[in-house]
Amino acid sequence: MLDYKISYTQAHHHFITIELTINHVDDIMEKELSLQLPAWRPGRYTLQNFAKNIAKFEVFDENENPLEFAKATKDNWRVKTKGAKTVKVRYTYYANQMDAGGCYVDEKQIYLNFICCCLEVKNRPDSMYRVNIEMPSRYKVACALEQKTEKTADKDINYLVATDFFHLVDSPLIASDTLKHKSYKVENSEANFHIWIQGDWDIDFEKATEEFQKFTLDQIALFKDFPSTDYHFMFQILPYSKYHGVEHCHSTVITLGADYDMDGTARYNDFLGISSHELFHFWNIMRIRPKELMPYDLSKETYFKTGFVAEGLTTYYGDYILCRSGVWTQEYYLKDFENLLKRHFHNNGRLNLSVADSSYDLWLDGYELGIPNRKSSIYVEGAMAAFILDMKIRASSNNEKSLDNVMIKLWEDFGKKKIGYSLEDYHNVVDEVAGKHIKDYFEKCIYSPNALNVYLKEAFDFIGIEKTFIPNENEMERRLGLKTVFQNNSYFVVGFSPDSEVAKCITVNDEIVAINSYKLDANNPNAILKKAAKEEKPELEISFFRDNQLQTITTKYDENQYPNIKLTVKENASEEQKENLRKWLMPLV
Repeated sequence: MLDYKISYTQAHHHFITIELTINHVDDIMEKELSLQLPAWRPGRYTLQNFAKNIAKFEVFDENENPLEFAKATKDNWRVKTKGAKTVKVRYTYYANQMDAGGCYVDEKQIYLNFICCCLEVKNRPDSMYRVNIEMPSRYKVACALEQKTEKTADKDINYLVATDFFHLVDSPLIASDTLKHKSYKVENSEANFHIWIQGDWDIDFEKATEEFQKFTLDQIALFKDFPSTDYHFMFQILPYSKYHGVEHCHSTVITLGADYDMDGTARYNDFLGISSHELFHFWNIMRIRPKELMPYDLSKETYFKTGFVAEGLTTYYGDYILCRSGVWTQEYYLKDFENLLKRHFHNNGRLNLSVADSSYDLWLDGYELGIPNRKSSIYVEGAMAAFILDMKIRASSNNEKSLDNVMIKLWEDFGKKKIGYSLEDYHNVVDEVAGKHIKDYFEKCIYSPNALNVYLKEAFDFIGIEKTFIPNENEMERRLGLKTVFQNNSYFVVGFSPDSEVAKCITVNDEIVAINSYKLDANNPNAILKKAAKEEKPELEISFFRDNQLQTITTKYDENQYPNIKLTVKENASEEQKENLRKWLMPLV
């Protein structure tokens, strides 16, 4: 058993003190201890270098005598034990990262992802870990780890117990006296599901629980298995805009905001959508896992090309299941799908880098904006590819089979058996379910940069839905082909359509300040550009700063850059198309 004690004093400074006690040190076998801090975390495949948050690091023996240590890498420490029977490692960690994968401590709560701040003792790979966190006694604790109490002569000590290091770092914690909690169950499962809310939101638990039960029931019905006794949805509801979730084996942490808008239609449906997405990860990636991640090596990059399976299929299913389980209406789901299509067609990187290659490049720039028009998204393009595959399988099998059967087989052959799957394995499962080798799908939709428009049209035709491109209501995007953000009273270019007229002169990071001699503010670009189009002016005068120097150019404007997408059920849809649509959205239970 390895013991962690975590404490803090001045919470507003966000520092926590961590002490790791290693008992029964063998002076023959353990002359040197290897202590490894993770460099990244599952669910975000990029180096995060958590060691940069450590401000002080000390090592002592059982008598508080300093022990010699040195770094072997940026996040690995080697300790000379010198005959010590007990080794104590003491360090401070800066807990000031409020997202779904960080650590954050203040006067109101302690929120820890142990993967950011806890060292693994590499000499003892099979050891259990025990964690004692000094916190106010009034605090409630949300965590998937077992909670135990040890009675001593002075006081009761509360512990969290993990069976091994991964169990520890896969089990985030929120502790606060303002935590709200509601549990629920679903048919055909003995598991207890928990909804934890930290933040200023007076949630309607009755409504939320009913909707969570629906999508939970559908997902369990799909896989016909839920190998866990408890699952925790842990929410940080924040006073500013946020949307981020991280999956774990028995829980998820989700950060959402702004809190004052949580009951609004869009934000509440974000709450449902990300929750369904993260629950689907219980199977897809936490258990149905690429072989390259079996087991995890958290000290360095682990490259794999199946990110489009892990995240693309999950993105597709997260929202799709909300519709077929009855949480969302068909109308709302199609509106949500329109937004996904918009993100797809507005990303010109899809024409440059395939979704498989973008999976591999997650470690390079997968979670950054990156250079203009370089990469596709394993989430968005992956979801498009999943939808196309679902329709292909349904069409070839007369709706007898679907993408559901692919997920079931991945679960039965790999996830349930704790075997990692390869890219070739995924090919074989898809081919077996489809009843034929669908080489063209993989070549065009997975391995090639592609707009997917032809394949999407075919997929929507199968279910009698019309996909139409309509003008973008954002005139900067429509007329200029520029993606911008408004900050510091200016519009900064963050993206551009490569074939737009304006792209011949303006690029990323340019600061646009005026159009046709009108100074831009937060509200007027649409009106200025509409006025120019109404007057049928053939050219626009655009003033902008580049490298702190003012430039003015005259350029033509376009009519339909960055179009939006409208999905409608065809009025003249055939009976077969109507039946295909009905079966696609038919509840599993």
